[in-house]
Amino acid sequence: MRYVWLVVVGVVLSGCSLFHASSESQIPDLSGACDKVAQYNIDFVRFDETAQQLAHATGCFVETDLSETAAVAVNPVRGRMSIRQALAMAIANTPLKIVKQEPNLISVSLLPALKK
Repeated sequence: MRYVWLVVVGVVLSGCSLFHASSESQIPDLSGACDKVAQYNIDFVRFDETAQQLAHATGCFVETDLSETAAVAVNPVRGRMSIRQALAMAIANTPLKIVKQEPNLISVSLLPALKK
């Protein structure tokens, strides 16, 4: 029985590592202000609060239409990562999408089907 638990734990952990690696590989490193690595512990509920905290004093501009995106609920962001990765983590499984990325800019929009 003990061996079975070790196998199950190993499979679960390797699955997490694969998911983490595949999701990170979709986030480009454009060698700009948005790619600076920092430690985050952000637990705001609204997108506007999270975006402001991520962009604050970094030189990474988060472009969005706050009339559409401000009140969208986002995920907590915890860990050491780039601003680009942190923003992707915050909006994962939400109606928000990164629509443009430049070295010093990330543009976020509401999914087209949900726009007013």
